[in-house]
Amino acid sequence: MASRYMPHIGMVALASQQYLAIALIYSAIPVILRANGASLQLVGLYSTAFFAFTISFLWAPIVDRWSLNRLGLRRSWILLTQVAATTALTVMAFLNPKTDFVQVFLVSLALASVAATQRIATLGYITEALDSAERPFGATLLGWGRVIGHVIGGAIFLQLIEIIGWRPALLGLALLVAVFAVWVFAIPEPLPFKAQSRSPQRLSIFRRNTGLWTTAALIAPGVAGIALAFAMVQLRLVDLGFATADIGWIGAIANVLTYTIIAPLTTVILARVAPHRGLIWGCAILAIGFGAFAIMDRYVNVRVSAVASVGIVFSALAVQHVTFTNWFLALARPGKAGTDVTFLTSAMSAFALAGFAVSGFIAARFGYRVTLILPSLGYALSGLIAAGFAANLMPPRVA
Repeated sequence: MASRYMPHIGMVALASQQYLAIALIYSAIPVILRANGASLQLVGLYSTAFFAFTISFLWAPIVDRWSLNRLGLRRSWILLTQVAATTALTVMAFLNPKTDFVQVFLVSLALASVAATQRIATLGYITEALDSAERPFGATLLGWGRVIGHVIGGAIFLQLIEIIGWRPALLGLALLVAVFAVWVFAIPEPLPFKAQSRSPQRLSIFRRNTGLWTTAALIAPGVAGIALAFAMVQLRLVDLGFATADIGWIGAIANVLTYTIIAPLTTVILARVAPHRGLIWGCAILAIGFGAFAIMDRYVNVRVSAVASVGIVFSALAVQHVTFTNWFLALARPGKAGTDVTFLTSAMSAFALAGFAVSGFIAARFGYRVTLILPSLGYALSGLIAAGFAANLMPPRVA
């Protein structure tokens, strides 16, 4: 019985390691930079370290096709990326975040590239290890891994810095990532898909798969809007005088609660409706939620509202993660799941990168409240586009 659920446990563990590195980049380091006097514009530009996620579709076909060792296609790539992540964290430990901004940025870019590559292999693993009925559950498992990674890479890391300092904290994270690598040997390699012909479909993602391109277009407004809000939501707490460790724990608690309540509820709903309908309803609910909160923000104590905004941003990310991932997995072609889903997640990263890059300039010019209005407009537009096109793109459901 335990072996039956080992792949599910492994998915959570692998996603935890992957998002530990991501949380370090998007949650912990920006807070440290802002606390040390970095401008909003500079912190916003630092988030472009996620550029690797934007272009990861370029090497996704390689990860989808060539195995590196006897562990198999998916597990061999996951092991390699875990070793590389351990190395990057060790290098970062010997940098000074106060003075070595460029070096920290470059190592963060390398770490993001490693995490993006692991995501390709992990998404391929989930698509091949789970049948269509289990995929909403698989998206939730990824979400739980995301929560664990965020708590460790964000809250615990910020707390450790206050207690033992930058270098010991990062070396501890590097050791933890190395320990996570053990899970690769505990999970089975999914059965490979044997394609009838490889060569005719190599460029299909660019020439014939209009469903992927249309999906990328329809998610753009919502993703850019939530990225803009996410980039600034914790920096607002810094400006209000919250301690860095407290900011980390506020984000961690919000993440845990949303993936304990919101994500499972979203999973239950998605299991009962067609993926395209879930996409439409998810965007509609998020648009209304952010619009209502932006109005309430004017009449609530600023510190209370700032903390609450962390909760609504993470709730939106949970709904978006489960809804969009379920949709992406439904569109993926057999044998090319890593490539197809990575193309869509790369598109998400590109739109998020745009939101990150302009977030500091918008917040500095118009205030933090505007960063809560734009996600509402973005999700509303995504929902309208999905209502017009998503149903036509949905492949027939397999019994």
